[in-house]
Amino acid sequence: MHTSHRFTKAHAFKILYFFVVILLVNLSYVWTFYLLSVTHVTPIYKENIQAYIALIPVISISSLILADALHLSRFFRKKPWNIFSQTIYFVVLETMVTTTAKDMLLQRAFPRSVQIFSVIIMFAVISFWSGLCLHLSHKLYEKNRLVIIGGSLTSAKLMRDKIMPVLHRYDLELTDTFQYSDRIGIRNAIMSQSEVFICPDVPDEVKSDIILQCARKDTVAYMVPQYYEISLYKSRIINFDDLMVFLVDRMSLKFEQRVLKRIEDILLSVIALILASPFLLVSAILIKCTSKGSVIYRQERLTIDKRSYFIYKLRTMYNDAEVKTGPVISGANDPRVTPVGRFLRRSKLDEVPQFINVLKGEMSVVGPRSERPDFVEKFEAEIPGYDQRFAVKAGITGLAQVVGSYDTSAQDKLRYDLLYIKNFSVIEDIKVILHTFRVIFTPKLYKRSFSENVEQYAPSATRAEIREIKKKRRRKAKEAEASSDSDKKESAGETDRI
Repeated sequence: MHTSHRFTKAHAFKILYFFVVILLVNLSYVWTFYLLSVTHVTPIYKENIQAYIALIPVISISSLILADALHLSRFFRKKPWNIFSQTIYFVVLETMVTTTAKDMLLQRAFPRSVQIFSVIIMFAVISFWSGLCLHLSHKLYEKNRLVIIGGSLTSAKLMRDKIMPVLHRYDLELTDTFQYSDRIGIRNAIMSQSEVFICPDVPDEVKSDIILQCARKDTVAYMVPQYYEISLYKSRIINFDDLMVFLVDRMSLKFEQRVLKRIEDILLSVIALILASPFLLVSAILIKCTSKGSVIYRQERLTIDKRSYFIYKLRTMYNDAEVKTGPVISGANDPRVTPVGRFLRRSKLDEVPQFINVLKGEMSVVGPRSERPDFVEKFEAEIPGYDQRFAVKAGITGLAQVVGSYDTSAQDKLRYDLLYIKNFSVIEDIKVILHTFRVIFTPKLYKRSFSENVEQYAPSATRAEIREIKKKRRRKAKEAEASSDSDKKESAGETDRI
């Protein structure tokens, strides 16, 4: 049973939001008329004002439709960055609608200068209003309870430790953890309107049942996606007669997408190298003056189809940094990093020489992070589907890099890499690039210390260790298959008795 859909203060809040958006869009044009008039930038005549008045119904209705279509009024679990990007879409589309309406309705007296300058004002006022509403929504919505459901209590507690530091951002309070087999405890939690966090090791049929229970109680479920769920993202729907099916396409870029991406890579790389050349020169001098060794660091990495190439970076570590530890992912307080190297890493200037790799066709500007062969072999043995990230070229930046950090786990990075490949478009690349500029100013690069990473990665996994990991995976697969066969036999026996 669904809860009653009675009118609440949250509904009133959304109606107020839409009303103010329409008002602010129109005021943006009015204020632009006024500013252009008093500053004498453009002379304003009576027919200009009359043309705007004739367009008010179109401007108002289109503002309402676009605000709803772009989900501007949905503040539940929204971040400030979402408001920024949604407002850009809204302002651009609203301006396009107004320009089209002006020509179709023969209101060409509406000045083009007003439309151009109103974009700035409209973006500022809509962003401010949406940001204010986001802040007010935290006061409006009560802090809700959250329960974590895992394949085991151990996995549930590991997930609890991972997400606990950020729950306050979403007005959530963790109240309990359950193993998926505790059906009564889970049902009672959902009945009490607790939101549910489902760990990736919960069996698929149990996930489906939990999400259905949440839907019936109008509560929220969070699910960490596996390869199967990510592959269904934005899948096409095909009808075989009256049977609806998802068309799960290949996890790779189509020909026209590869062409567009290559053009994008060449243009961005040329621009980046020209703009960054003064900074590269200063950085090279600092590196040479403060530590021994070459300015440019070359290291073997893997890109599309696991092709080997040598990546170019500004050297940020001391010479022979890995003699004692072997290949280890960097972390906080890494003694191998030079003082200049710390600045270069924080500012991302050490990554700039990779644009040469992009021009050579070995990398893309945006894509999965390029990994070292030692790590790839280890991750492929541990993480099913890891090889799918090599369906595209490695990138200087990427979705996993801007959302995570240097030492985000390989499995978490893989989820973002697969989502990027599945959802590729030039627009998505632009979003990632804009996020990259934000990340440059992020104060924290690492989640773990260097010593913790040494324990995990060094000494590097030997061939014997990797073979042992693969054996364990095959053993688990056989046990699961045997268990499935046993369940089928029992089910058949019960059917016979019935």
